[in-house]
Amino acid sequence: MTEIQRYSVLASHPGFELRDYEPHTIVTKPMAGSMGAAGSNAFRYLAGYIGGQNQASQQIAMTAPVLQQKSEGGYDISFVMPHTLSDAPEPMYRDMRVTKMPGGIFAAKRFSGSASDALFERKAEKLLADVAKAGLKATGAVQYARYNGPWTPPPLRRNEVLVAIAS
Repeated sequence: MTEIQRYSVLASHPGFELRDYEPHTIVTKPMAGSMGAAGSNAFRYLAGYIGGQNQASQQIAMTAPVLQQKSEGGYDISFVMPHTLSDAPEPMYRDMRVTKMPGGIFAAKRFSGSASDALFERKAEKLLADVAKAGLKATGAVQYARYNGPWTPPPLRRNEVLVAIAS
């Protein structure tokens, strides 16, 4: 079974959960293009990284979700490293990076279906509105999370939009 990024649910609000994410490490590949094209194109680099195409030739277990966030000219696509991996090896490609994330409080809206750019954008707008309605303050950019591969039937896919919450 694929390891899921670790978090605890702090509260349920209308339209979203408030979660506390544990510190974690991500490996990120920036990619130009639309959400779908960038995600597909970056996936092979990230899959290569966990398959051993890294400075240590180390194989790393796949985890979920695959994270995506808008960046200048496209998207940053990230794999979350397993929680037991204390030091992720350096990537072979210069434009990829390993980042230790501190964790923190995030609002998360979960949904199913084929995660198109338009669907993710609609869910992100709704999440931001629900967060504001709950009296919370979103900080930073919205992240898009995909938990399943393309072979999973759309009604069974787990997708989420996430945004950090000011403390």
